[in-house]
Amino acid sequence: MQPSLYDLVVLDLDGTILEKEFKGGYSPRVRQAIAVVQASGVPVTIATGRTLDFVRTQTPLLGITTPVVTTQGAVVGDPVTGEVFYEADMPLDVARAVAAWADETGRVTIFYFSNRDGTTTLYQNREVWQPAIYDHWFGTPRRIQPNLSELLAASDHPPLKFISVNDASAEPDLTPILQEKFGPTMLMTRTHALLIEGTAAGVDKGSGLLHLLERLKIAPERVLAVGDNENDIPMLQLAGMGVAMGQATDKVKAAAQWIAPSIFQDGAAVAMERFVIGRLANSD
Repeated sequence: MQPSLYDLVVLDLDGTILEKEFKGGYSPRVRQAIAVVQASGVPVTIATGRTLDFVRTQTPLLGITTPVVTTQGAVVGDPVTGEVFYEADMPLDVARAVAAWADETGRVTIFYFSNRDGTTTLYQNREVWQPAIYDHWFGTPRRIQPNLSELLAASDHPPLKFISVNDASAEPDLTPILQEKFGPTMLMTRTHALLIEGTAAGVDKGSGLLHLLERLKIAPERVLAVGDNENDIPMLQLAGMGVAMGQATDKVKAAAQWIAPSIFQDGAAVAMERFVIGRLANSD
C-alpha cells in the first residue's frame, strides 16, 4: 500500500465540520471520512477556539482520541482524560484593561478561565440576545458577572482568552482597534462575522498546533489542515497542505493551498477523500 503523504489531519470545528443544521452536528459523509482516515492509520484531531470541555463532548461522536488544540491555541489537551499538556494565559494586566473597557462600553464580553482539573469557567458581563445563542457560540455553563473589573481585580489567576461581540456588517470592525488599544502583548483575531477573540501574543491555532506536533513528533509538512475562518490562517500556513472551506473569505482562501467545497457540500470530507483516502485507494 502506498503510504499517506500526511501523518495527521487537523480539522476546525465550527464552519468546517460542525454545523447545527446537520443531525447531531456532523454530516454522515464527514463522519465516514474521519473513520476511514483513522482506520488507515492516519490520526485525526481538532483545532478550535472552543474549550477543551466542549471538545471532549464532541470527540466521542467522531471517534477522535488524539490530543486536541483548543481555546484558540491556548490549550492543548487529551480529549479522553481531560489532561492539559500545554496552556497559555493572557497577561493579567491586559486582561484587567479589557475588563475595564467592557465595563465602560457595555460591549458583550466573556472571559475564559482554566481550572486545575482541566475544565474551564466562563464569565460573561451581560446578555442581549436569547441565552441559547450565547450557549451555542460561547459555551456552557456561563456565569453572569455584570462587573468584569471586579472579577479580574479579585483574582491573580489570568484568563485564557476573551470574546467580544462585534457585528462587522453593522458597525466598524473592532479587531484592529482593539489590537492597537491593548498592545503587542495581545493577539486579536476575528473568528466569526459577529465575534472577536483575544489571546496572549503568539497564541493562535498555529502555535497550538506546533506544540501538538512536538508532542506527537510529526513534522508540519506532514499535516493536512482544514479551516474556514481567519483564526485558521496560522494553522493553514503551517501545515504541509492547508485547505480552506468553500464559504471562507478571500483572505482565508489566499492562505490555503487548496479550496474545498463548502460545509454544506461536505468540503472537509472531500479534502480527506482527495488527499488521504484517494491516495490510499489508488495505491498499488
